[in-house]
This record gives sequence, C-alpha cells and structure tokens, in this order.
Amino acid sequence: MRRRKLLRYAVLGTVALACGAAACRANAQVVPDPSPAPSATEPPNPQSHSPSADPTRSDAQLPGAIYEQAMHPLDIVRQSLDNWSDSELAALHLGMKMAHDACDKMDPDDYTKDDLYDLAHLCAFGQDWNPANTAAQRYLRSKAPEHRAQAYAISIGAFVRMDAIDLALATTREMLEYQPYDAEVAYAVRYMKDFLESAGDPEALNLASEEHSRIIDALSKGTPLKAIHGDAVVSTGLLYETAMKAAFFARYAGEDAQAATYLGDVERALPQNTTLTAEDRQEIDNVSLQYHLLGTKLDPFPVARSYKSATARAKLETDSGAASAFVVFPDWCVQCKKMIPAIAQFGIANAANQYYAYALVFHQAGETSAADSQRELLGTDALEISEETARTFGATDYPLGIVVDHAGIIRFIGILPNDAFNAGGYMERVIKRMVGSQVRSAHSLP
Repeated sequence: MRRRKLLRYAVLGTVALACGAAACRANAQVVPDPSPAPSATEPPNPQSHSPSADPTRSDAQLPGAIYEQAMHPLDIVRQSLDNWSDSELAALHLGMKMAHDACDKMDPDDYTKDDLYDLAHLCAFGQDWNPANTAAQRYLRSKAPEHRAQAYAISIGAFVRMDAIDLALATTREMLEYQPYDAEVAYAVRYMKDFLESAGDPEALNLASEEHSRIIDALSKGTPLKAIHGDAVVSTGLLYETAMKAAFFARYAGEDAQAATYLGDVERALPQNTTLTAEDRQEIDNVSLQYHLLGTKLDPFPVARSYKSATARAKLETDSGAASAFVVFPDWCVQCKKMIPAIAQFGIANAANQYYAYALVFHQAGETSAADSQRELLGTDALEISEETARTFGATDYPLGIVVDHAGIIRFIGILPNDAFNAGGYMERVIKRMVGSQVRSAHSLP
C-alpha cells in the first residue's frame, strides 16, 4: 500500500525528517514513461500482476486496485496538517513537546548504537535540530550499519531546518557516495532534490544528475526498490517517476538535449517484460503524459462555470499575458481550496507583469459530497472544468500546476506546495526561470 506508506512519511516529514524514509511528496514534480503519451480520454493499459489472475480481468478491476483508488482522496487530504482536527493536532503537538523536552535532557555522549540512533530520531521528532544532527552524525561515525541510511536522512533534514543548505547537500552527496543505493537513500535524495527545486536552486539538477546512474540501475532490475535495513519500499512506478526528475529539471533549465538523454536512459532502463500493477502503470502513464506535454501548446478548453457569481464570465484565455498558471484539483481537496485566495491575490499583485493565475476545480465522478463541496466554492475566483479536461493533464495528485508562456506553450507541470502562490514563493520562481526576467514580488506592491 504505497500511498499510505508515503502518507506516513510525508506527514512526519512535515514536522521532522526523522521517520525512516524521507517525505517524498513534498513539492514533488511529476515525470515520464517509455511509451508514447496516451490519449487522456483513454484508460491506462494495465497488465496482470498475478499468474493466477483471470486473464480477462485487468488489474484496475481487482479489489486491491479499487481499494487504492478509493483511499486516494483520503490520502491526499491527510497529507496536509492544515486538514487535521484540533484533537489530532493537539496530540501531535503534545508528542513533539514530550520529545523536545526529553531530548534537551539527554547527552549524545551517553549513548551508543541503537540508543544513539533512537536519540537522533527522538530529537528530530521534537524539532530539536542541533542535538538531532549531533546524534545522527555520531551514529554515522560509529559505522553501525542498521540505521545508517536513516541517520543520513535525519542529518540532512536537520541541516535543512537549520538553514545550512550547503551542509545538507554535502551530506546528501556523501550518502550517495558511501551508502548502497536502497529505498531509504532514494527517499532522502528525493527530499533534497525537491527542496532545492522548490527553492529555485540549480543544484537540484546537479544532484539529480549525480544520482541518475544509480536510480537507472535500480529501475533496470524491474522490481520495487527495498531498504537494506527496514521496511521502506519504492514501487516501480514511483522509482520511474523519481528517475525522471533529472529530465524534468533539465527541461526547466532549458537544457533540452540533456533532458532527452535522461529520458532515453529511463526508457531503456525499464525492462519491456516487467509486470506492473495497475497503480504503477497509471503512475508511469500519467508521468509520461505530463512530460510530453512540456513544450506543447495548451489548447483552449471549456469552462463550465465561474464560482464568483451566477453572472460571472466563465471563460479564460490560455495564451494571454506574459505567463499564466493553472492550478487543477478536485472539489474534495481541502488544502487545494484553501489556496484559492492566494491564487487570486497572485494575479492581482502581478497584473502589471501580465502574470495570470487560475484555480480550476472539477467534480470527480462518484463523489457523494459534491453539493457541499461546491457550496464552499461559491463566491470564490475558482472556475469549474470537467473531469475529462483534468484527465488531459494526467492529474491524479493535487494541486497540479501548469504554467504556460506568452504563446501558450507549457513550460512547467508538477505538484505545487500549498504556499506556492505566496509572495516570493515557488510560483514566482517558476515564472522567473521561465521568462528569464525579474518578477516583482507582491511584497513591493501596494
């Protein structure tokens, strides 16, 4: 059950990178597949994952696959602490305070082996970053193998939280050089790549390039990547997506030839006879679709309504202004809906630059709470699109951002952090990189 494992890591990674595999959904950019991009209106072509399975029944019809689909909305909503209940947040904060208070009373010199690693884990959960890093580094120097990759992950996260990005990057590179490439290492490197990308740091591409040969080798085995010590697993679909980050980052940097090389490596790495689950197949197909959308023109698509008012204009242009950002999500995505005011403010603040932003909401077939969800949207600047339109973007994780240039050419597509449209945030950095000019921060506007 990959999504729920990732949810556990993502939630805990929000408060501390201390829970084994690093949070890998944060600011994740989506990535491609060896096969040609499928029609967005056609379902994936899953393969049977069990020799005993009924050959007339696709993986997508099996109970396990349906269960994963049914759990997906809950997983997405639970990834954001903003959606936790007051009692859940109170319990979390209580646990963090207990961990912080205990950490403050303990000296890493007093512990060895597993106890030393447990101290690093405890301090990280309590967000006591200096002792967390000290304990993790001492564990690494002890040469104990059992929690070595996890200790590297704790140290990387601690350095990031202390704003020592150079040290976090150096530690990531040290881990890549000296640790066997397993699931724990893959998650920790992905965390660092995503952090660097969201910060607009070109080292994201450099790190992805350094990891590339290792992840290509893992992908070529045609099986999920497992942790040497521990239970972390990177599914084939997620391994493929993670491998393609180098291609995405190269495209964003304007290095199209290098991106094509990375793409070719990934296409060749996945064995043709690999048996994939429906979930892996869908992930690969959607990543492929999104990658192949880069550099293509975003054709006009229908808008069913504006939620602003009954008389508001339900239409948008896909090639107006210097840049346009479209944020796609279903109406059950609570944290996505909370972004709507910031999306609207981004457009207002950047009107002089002709940077526009649109929240595009769709109703997912089979959802029972549609009426309540849509009532919450009334009076907002959101526009309604069809589920079919959302599928043309390979949208399965949210909020999905698409950014086009003045000609309507897609220059970016990927999952956005919840604060992407804040002044000086990720969206400004994406557009800066795309247009190659200075973006005026909303902080400087009246």
